[in-house]
Amino acid sequence: MNNLRILHLNDLHSHLEHFPVIERFFTEKSSQGIETLRFDLGDNVDRVHPLTEATQGQINVALMNQLHLTAATIGNNEGLGLTHTMLSHLYDEANFPVLLSNLATNFAHSTPMVVTTTFGLRVGLIGLTAPYTRAYPQAGWDLSDPFEVLDELLPQLDCDFTILLSHLGKDVDEKIARSYAIDLIIGAHTHHLFEHGAQVEQTLLAAAGRYGDHVGQIDLTFDEQNHLVDAKIEAIATNTLPQKKSDLVEINGWELKGHALLKGTVVAQLKAPLSNRYPDFAASYYFAELFAQAAHTSLAVVNSGLVVADQLPACLTLDDLHEILPHSIRLVRFTFTGEELKRVLLEMMDVSAYLATQQIQGMGFRGKTFGSLIFYGLEFRNGDFYLKKRGAPRGEKLNPQSVYQIALPDQYLFAWYFPLLKKLGESEILFPYFLREIVAEHFKRLEIEKD
Repeated sequence: MNNLRILHLNDLHSHLEHFPVIERFFTEKSSQGIETLRFDLGDNVDRVHPLTEATQGQINVALMNQLHLTAATIGNNEGLGLTHTMLSHLYDEANFPVLLSNLATNFAHSTPMVVTTTFGLRVGLIGLTAPYTRAYPQAGWDLSDPFEVLDELLPQLDCDFTILLSHLGKDVDEKIARSYAIDLIIGAHTHHLFEHGAQVEQTLLAAAGRYGDHVGQIDLTFDEQNHLVDAKIEAIATNTLPQKKSDLVEINGWELKGHALLKGTVVAQLKAPLSNRYPDFAASYYFAELFAQAAHTSLAVVNSGLVVADQLPACLTLDDLHEILPHSIRLVRFTFTGEELKRVLLEMMDVSAYLATQQIQGMGFRGKTFGSLIFYGLEFRNGDFYLKKRGAPRGEKLNPQSVYQIALPDQYLFAWYFPLLKKLGESEILFPYFLREIVAEHFKRLEIEKD
């Protein structure tokens, strides 16, 4: 009998506080005399961490190098959380191959990789990532359907044991397992956890949750003909693994270094601090105007909870922006008729009354509560919306037949909050910048114009 061990990590999202424990786990389990393959399934990078932000993800790759990975694939946080340029150079210093067959890139292997073990087992590896059809093309990437890719690649793959490195999500993994002859799918993206593995048809499934709370270990046994005879799949909670006093020093060091690097760049010097407290929300209105300008519209709507601070400081650094606008959220420019826009805005007002104090999670939001709706260029009066312009005491009422463009956070498009918004009008996601980058670029342009 021959043994093969697989160690895997997924959806770390830059929770570097778990990395020292994970690294020791990988090292220990790889040094027990059992042949070992090691994988990362994507979304390792998340710019919520200040050092990830300051290094454009390079710290994550440097730490991944320490795991001596056999291969990795990417998640949407790498693919869409970084600009095209950032992602193109993310893996320049990687000591592992990136496998990615449904996104055309300059850094990844688009064809499967075959690894041969010391006992002659040929392991075929394919990497696939979640196909965000509305976002990847606008970000400048050529995307392919994962099922079409599998239809093309699997017949060409000559191996004894097939592993899919999947950042597609639980439901898609299970659909693939029912449709294709794949031996093992190691999953990610939907943060699902299989503590003792799972099986669909003849395919084994493994997944280790999120944020480094768990790490995966798969022990496989093969007979002399390289047929699988036994499999043990586990997701081990990292809080049950040994800690060291030096871990905290290292973790805090990454945090402090990130803040120091970001603080080194002053973005703007405002005339005075701006409050983001009820009832004026001056900081939110200030950003709403900047977002409208960036989207080349005269209208914008944001929620005050996007500004994760009570005050915008007068001396604004990259660190301040990262703290105040930590979200992986971009702008969307919507085009509506006046009638459509009125319906959408009324729905937003109605729903936001409920959302205002709700804890909001997901879709790139990194704040706490939704907060209040902030209208820029619009005023609601006597049951109707009016265009609000500086110096004009009474604006023009929205014309039902006229066409209007408005800037909104992409969270509104992707989340469930506003059904009409998702159905009406046309939308364009504005790449490449997150909200905080839009603010930084605004002030950079002002400095250039001064010169």
